[in-house]
Amino acid sequence: MTDSKTSDRDVNRAIRSWLHEDRHEDVSRVAGAVLDQVDATPQRRATPWPARRTPIMNKFVAIGLGAAAVVLALFLGAQLFGAPTSGVGSQPTATPQLTASPEPTSSPPSSPPPLIPSFSSTVNGYSVSYPEGWETRAATEPWSESTFPLNFERPDVDVLYDPSLNSGGPFLAIASQPIGDSTPEDWVALQMASDEGCSAHMAVTIDGFTGQIGRNECNVAVVTAAGHGYWFQLYTGSEAPATYDHAWFEEVLATVQLHPEDATD
Repeated sequence: MTDSKTSDRDVNRAIRSWLHEDRHEDVSRVAGAVLDQVDATPQRRATPWPARRTPIMNKFVAIGLGAAAVVLALFLGAQLFGAPTSGVGSQPTATPQLTASPEPTSSPPSSPPPLIPSFSSTVNGYSVSYPEGWETRAATEPWSESTFPLNFERPDVDVLYDPSLNSGGPFLAIASQPIGDSTPEDWVALQMASDEGCSAHMAVTIDGFTGQIGRNECNVAVVTAAGHGYWFQLYTGSEAPATYDHAWFEEVLATVQLHPEDATD
């Protein structure tokens, strides 16, 4: 009788243990464990004479069947409603959304600084606006002979330049001289025919006076006013931004004011 009570207590403990399994545990595994436990319970072998059923045995069978039914119900419920995969009260984990990285945008080319400051040459007799941030170096003597090129170091040339690039460009070289006995047309044609001139050129108006300007990338312009000839040239070295082009050169020429009466002969 004592063994039967012990068996009942063991079965009850097993059932409570199964029923209080952690909610995170797979329900199907619990069902399998219970069924294995029931199958493993030793049964009496059949005897040639009828075995007498006792109330204890009936109670044991009833408890085992009840436990199996409970576990089976839990298993079926899990299949219908889905077993929880996270702790009680936890929020479902959001699936990370992949977002495309923005394509790098290319920076637009920088524009030249505005033409705000003004430079006046007392040697060559003119004034012109130049880019903000540039520096100027005034000529110290007149352009007495038409010798070329009118480079950065010459003392008879006004130089307006970007100090951050030095002679690597860009810079403006400007000089003037009396045209003597030449007509304005002859003097302009002579300058354009020089080594630094432009074989292809067209008419240009500078401060109301007609002259010639090179085509395409030949950034030279010449003009005469009151018997005085002027040479304007844009040098673009290897370091010059592409925005300092022929169109920009024409913008500079549009700011020129000629003062031939103030020029040094």
